[in-house]
Amino acid sequence: MNSENAKPAVLVTGVSSGIGLAIAEDLLKHGYQVFGSVRLIEDAEQLVGRWGRSFVPLVFDVTNDVTLQEAVIQLSSALQGRVLKALVNNAGVSFAGPLIHQPWDEIRQTFEVNVFGLLAVTRTFLPMLQAEAGQPAGRIVNISSVSGTITVPFMATYAGSKHAVEAFTQGLRRELMPLGVHVAAIEPGFIRSRLFEKAAATKPLDRYTDTRFAAAWRAFNLSLRELESQAKPAGIVSRAVLHAVGAKKPRTRYPLDSLWYIGRYLPDRGFDRLIFKALGIERFMCFRLL
Repeated sequence: MNSENAKPAVLVTGVSSGIGLAIAEDLLKHGYQVFGSVRLIEDAEQLVGRWGRSFVPLVFDVTNDVTLQEAVIQLSSALQGRVLKALVNNAGVSFAGPLIHQPWDEIRQTFEVNVFGLLAVTRTFLPMLQAEAGQPAGRIVNISSVSGTITVPFMATYAGSKHAVEAFTQGLRRELMPLGVHVAAIEPGFIRSRLFEKAAATKPLDRYTDTRFAAAWRAFNLSLRELESQAKPAGIVSRAVLHAVGAKKPRTRYPLDSLWYIGRYLPDRGFDRLIFKALGIERFMCFRLL
């Protein structure tokens, strides 16, 4: 066994940029061997050049069963009988828009990647997380969001997918207890990443101009850009992942933004007013409150 194969192995999905990139980099710095999913060969080559032999790219799409099975063969061969220390489900997409007008393909793609893709990856690689008697099993870490607890205007599709991730995480955690596989959710707020940047082309300011939401949509996008400029670094997420992967007693969830607590415990009407003001859309929305 070479030196790389002596390291604990972690599989992270969606490592080509943003949060996934930060998670992979932090794990590598802390002595893990990282298997990271990318969708493009070019990204795989670039990351190998950046990180060296401790990083092994797996080219697959979380929504494509064929590429998932090919990745299983590659990973199984590379592990050489080792148990996978952890699976970090990070891959995700985000599209915004008023729910009654948002294109169906955006809604479906959000759930295909963020929910069904997460479950497909988990079911596919779960056997590699299970250990022989007397050995510790691996862990599953799902990158959820503060949107798994709250839902703001025009982000209902993304929030719906993250609410589902929260439910799947809790269900998996309880169902996999007999196998010794611990499951945790990481719940960040706004993080500097390319998640929203990648979706920017689908939500220009002039979108939905022929609907009653035109003015509110424009104000929302302008506010969102300001909030993104104040976003926290991705390192806050990767540090939580490190704890969830390596701590003797990992938590079941890792809320990383105060909005998680505010949204959970503030009465609905109060939260309506707070979030409308924060997004700069109160003049378009508050007069509708009962």
